Amino acid sequence: MIETIQPAAAESLEAFYPSLKNPAVALCAEVWLKIHTATMEQTRNVYTAERCAAKSYRLAMPPLSGYQNICDFIACAGYGLLLGAIKAENGGKLLYAAQVALTSVPKESKTQTRTEPHPSPDPHPSPTFAATPAK
Repeated sequence: MIETIQPAAAESLEAFYPSLKNPAVALCAEVWLKIHTATMEQTRNVYTAERCAAKSYRLAMPPLSGYQNICDFIACAGYGLLLGAIKAENGGKLLYAAQVALTSVPKESKTQTRTEPHPSPDPHPSPTFAATPAK
């Protein structure tokens, strides 16, 4: 007897697709799926659905400004290549654009993560770290 397999709940998809733990990748993938589904319902044409979904995927990618956005852009580009939303001949161009954008980000912001506190704007050291006078 053949049993029907029920689709996994949306929450458990991350177990099968770890890339979707990145919110930017999840957004791009969701946009791709929604546009692909809607276009298929309207046109019944796979080529048109894939073309429209791929364009929507690229438009949903993060801007190439700021260190975290650039990292998310790279993640979306990689996932888009795997998904087929980005053609291989365009993938290299997108990743090169991300590399160029990354060189324009100040070095300080590259070393900070989302959870690290920003440096204090106070240029004066605290008294506990004051240098002792030379003898």
